[in-house]
Amino acid sequence: MPDPTAFITANLPVTPVPGLPHIRLHTATPTSGVWRLAADGVPPYWAWPWPGGLALAHHLAAHPELVAGKSVLDLGTGSGLLAIAAALAGASSVTAADPDFNAIANLKLNATLNTVTITALQADILDGSPPDTEVILVGDLFYDPALALRVTAFLDRCLAAGAEVYVGDIGRDPLPRNRLIPLGFYPLLDFGEPPTATPRPACAYRFQTLGTQAALAIEPTKRQVPPLL
Repeated sequence: MPDPTAFITANLPVTPVPGLPHIRLHTATPTSGVWRLAADGVPPYWAWPWPGGLALAHHLAAHPELVAGKSVLDLGTGSGLLAIAAALAGASSVTAADPDFNAIANLKLNATLNTVTITALQADILDGSPPDTEVILVGDLFYDPALALRVTAFLDRCLAAGAEVYVGDIGRDPLPRNRLIPLGFYPLLDFGEPPTATPRPACAYRFQTLGTQAALAIEPTKRQVPPLL
């Protein structure tokens, strides 16, 4: 497997984030050959900004008070988009966690691109204790039922420890809708959809304890995770 930092630098061009041109990311194209960095069979999800993360990044740009002056964890950071958005919104400190070492390499390059300081953590922390963090950001981690259960249990522990939790998603089936309060909708293309596709409403949510009344009268259309490019 090639060195991820060198490969990303050479093959994933720097691209402005859709609707957030002040944020730039190394992003895969159809000719990037990014599947060469599929570590241990794990797809290179980190090579693109996903719509839930985009929606939540848009929401942070519009409402920086959610993270300003607070410590933030970007759970399953992927490209690092939410970590970067939080840092640019004035977070006091930002940690970005992901078990894929290729994602961590991409995160570090993208943090440098956007001149922000982010602590990178290569680890699967879902079965551990809640971190000492004031805000947890979660973009697009509810794409698989088994993973969704682990994420939900972890976020429950974070809520019990006093953290605020914000989720971005485009309405995939495993999303725990009874736990979410919609904060804002943003028309975006789903990951893997062609530019000619009709934008769908991705949403930024606040994750609440079980039993909290959630305003679910309007929500994005349910979506399965589409195939990778």
